[in-house]
Amino acid sequence: MLNSDRAHFDDSRWPLLILQFPRTLSARGQEACLATLVDYLRRGDKVLLLMDLSRIGMVPLDQRWRQVEWFEEHEHLLRERVLGTALILTSPLVRLAISAMLFFKPLPLPLATFDVLASAEAWVAERLQEARSTQTGRG
Repeated sequence: MLNSDRAHFDDSRWPLLILQFPRTLSARGQEACLATLVDYLRRGDKVLLLMDLSRIGMVPLDQRWRQVEWFEEHEHLLRERVLGTALILTSPLVRLAISAMLFFKPLPLPLATFDVLASAEAWVAERLQEARSTQTGRG
């Protein structure tokens, strides 16, 4: 259970990187999250992201704009390193907010949304298998 205002990163299944978000992410927590994510992306490895947003409440407008800025600042890195992103979304309001953000700045990578963890994990497993097949010349 997340008790802080910070996102939790789990890289125990690398190259799958799981991010779990608390109900409320402060501006400081958001900046820490974005900085940590950049650090992972700069490792040089391809990565799959699974972002669990099932607990998060409505994100303040200034944080949504900051996220769009961050996407713009790191578009090349995202395009180069991220094989795909699975979002777990259960709130219609959060789904709407993310759709609005992506309207202004579409992501340069495969993105899928899910209601449950098992479906998101199945999707990222398929992306990982595709990436491995491509690397070995079987794709």
